[in-house]
Amino acid sequence: MTSHSLALRLGLAVTVLGLLLAAGVLLFTYGVLEHELDTQRRVVLRDKADQARLLLADMQDATAVRANAFRLVELVTGHAELHLAVGEPNSTQAYVAFSRDAMASLERLKSDVFDTDAFLEWRVPEDGRRMLSIAAAAETRDARPLEIVVTVDRSEDQRLLRSLLVTSATVAPFALALVLGSATLIVSLGLRPLKRLRTTAAAISTQSLSTRLDLGQMPEELRAVGAAFNAMLDRLDDGVTRLGQFSSDLAHEMRTPLATLLGRTQVALSQPRTREQLLDVLEGNVDELQRMSRLVSDMLFLAQAEHAESSVQASPLALHDAAAKVVDYLEPLAEERDVAVVVRGTGTILADPGQVERAITNLLSNALRHCRPGTEVMVVIEDRGQAVCLDVVNQGAPIAPEHLTRLFDRFYRVDGSRARDLGGSGLGLAIVATIMKLHGGRVEASCTPAGETRFTLHFPVARAANRDRGEASPG
Repeated sequence: MTSHSLALRLGLAVTVLGLLLAAGVLLFTYGVLEHELDTQRRVVLRDKADQARLLLADMQDATAVRANAFRLVELVTGHAELHLAVGEPNSTQAYVAFSRDAMASLERLKSDVFDTDAFLEWRVPEDGRRMLSIAAAAETRDARPLEIVVTVDRSEDQRLLRSLLVTSATVAPFALALVLGSATLIVSLGLRPLKRLRTTAAAISTQSLSTRLDLGQMPEELRAVGAAFNAMLDRLDDGVTRLGQFSSDLAHEMRTPLATLLGRTQVALSQPRTREQLLDVLEGNVDELQRMSRLVSDMLFLAQAEHAESSVQASPLALHDAAAKVVDYLEPLAEERDVAVVVRGTGTILADPGQVERAITNLLSNALRHCRPGTEVMVVIEDRGQAVCLDVVNQGAPIAPEHLTRLFDRFYRVDGSRARDLGGSGLGLAIVATIMKLHGGRVEASCTPAGETRFTLHFPVARAANRDRGEASPG
């Protein structure tokens, strides 16, 4: 279907509505005028019939009627459309008839049976003119019965009604053109806020996402649209900003291992090396390649998780068992750091076991890397009514409050160089936050001045399994 201007379409709609209203008004006016003309004609006919009856009642006999015909003529004088005839009942012979139409009405009276003082509508056979007649009984002073027929020619009425229709049909195209032009202009003026919206949208690019619509200048009907448009721009602005930051951070993270690989390889190739020396270079390169592989794997997970709510395969999961499994996996790292890991408490949730174990692994790995040697890392599981929570607590260097709110940003490190030396990519906590978002929960971080750092996973009760069922089900 061909697209047309919204202003034109609305203008056409208003024009069609105006056409229907005008047609309705015209039909109503036509009906009212026709009714009024008919009523007036009937009143005149009845009045003339009554006047003729009074004149006849004042005459002695039929001879007097003929002799005083001029008095009856005066009743219709000045009314070319009126015709009067006087005759005897049951006879077509007229005592007085002042026109051919008067004689025809008298003859029609005898051929069409209708009550005295009733009206009869009929047409002249020769030319089809519409006529309206009334018959009235009268008598002279000698009690001679007579019949009066007064007729009006409705041709002028019909011409008036036809003139109304012709005039309306002649004026209608110009009126419709005027209505269409006016409606289109008014609609165009009313659509100016949409044009501003279009102009704003056309001016937006990745370099100018700060532009916003002024809702105060928009009509009430479009403020919701404007607010939604501004909210969309806010989301785009935030997304583009995050994408730019992400690209910058990713390039920075990839540059370090790539530079290391390139430098070590160039040094190794700069002069002859022994087999042991080359193996040492290759082992170092494998470490850097593994770090890059983990980085790419983490980035792929984050990219997929942001658009994969349905990928969560929830099933009953005992958090104590999941945490114990992760502790066993990380035991070599804990022993290397001379740190004891303790798991306390129980709780069962509905979650994706693989993703929850990954979140616990990231938190415990982070705690083991940053805790003081010889201390204890605790994993505490507790049902707090509104949520089933898992806390990972470690003793280490205090974290300033301004860093706590950014710990879950991608590639953010409190101490970048130290974290990189410890093997961190800056994505572990971001992955934890993403996993909790997928499960409808959240993660929080806090730190005391003494250096006790606590990360808490909150699994909402909506995803928590029934306690009794959880105790009976294996993790």
